[in-house]
Amino acid sequence: MSPVNSVTVSESNGLTFLDVDNAFATARISLFGGHILSFVPKSDNKERLWVSPHAYLNGERPIRGGIPVCWPWFSDDHGREKGALPAHGFLRTQVWKLIHSEDTESGTTITLSPSFTRAEGFENDCNVTMVITVGETMDVALTTENTGVVPFEFNCALHTYFHVDHIQHTQITGIEGQYKDKLDDWGLKTTPSPYTITGETDRIHVAPIKTAEIEVEGKAFTEVVSDGNDSLVVWNPWLGAASISDMDPFGYKHMLCVETSLTQGKTLSPGASHTLKQSIVPK
Repeated sequence: MSPVNSVTVSESNGLTFLDVDNAFATARISLFGGHILSFVPKSDNKERLWVSPHAYLNGERPIRGGIPVCWPWFSDDHGREKGALPAHGFLRTQVWKLIHSEDTESGTTITLSPSFTRAEGFENDCNVTMVITVGETMDVALTTENTGVVPFEFNCALHTYFHVDHIQHTQITGIEGQYKDKLDDWGLKTTPSPYTITGETDRIHVAPIKTAEIEVEGKAFTEVVSDGNDSLVVWNPWLGAASISDMDPFGYKHMLCVETSLTQGKTLSPGASHTLKQSIVPK
């Protein structure tokens, strides 16, 4: 279908992009992976998302940065040996379709769906749609609907890479309680206060945290509002970035992943649906 006036379609290296430009913000979305690459609110003209300068933008690999869609499992939690199936599922490496677009008084709404939702490791009947609203905030809603006759379990995440001026001058507020430390044999630990990033970090905060805020140089920069989640994941590879082929060795200084996630298993009965939602709120 043809998009609305605020959306321009372009192609590069075999990928198709949707560029949004309205009264409130600009944004860029890759149909490969249903992947949001940019959100710049016109209130301050500052980019809220980070994309690696070495990201593969040709369809050969998942895109490093922006908002990758993890579904129907998170990380390697697919019940097989690690590496037997693609990490974070198979939606972020397929071409999505533009289903609907609309201009409203509050912004631009784009609805996408993946080409398929059945593959090795997940062979259930379901529909997946993602609704992206670009306005004063960016709202992303990932909906999974069970269209079959038996229940199934799944996990998912909006694996958002947020831009920060410098990670050593960055603090997160609003996260409390315990987390699982993937770097220390999944040990259960208490969330630090103040919450700063001082080294490699890979944490699953096992609570349905609704609001977290990223502060840079002591000032609120981006608020992350989550709904339908049971976890919030915080990740920064630190010096480990040097071993990631599509990431600059010093890229960790300018990014922080705060991921609205389902990591504890969500069961959908026939006819039921679930929506995982993340809102990016400029401050």
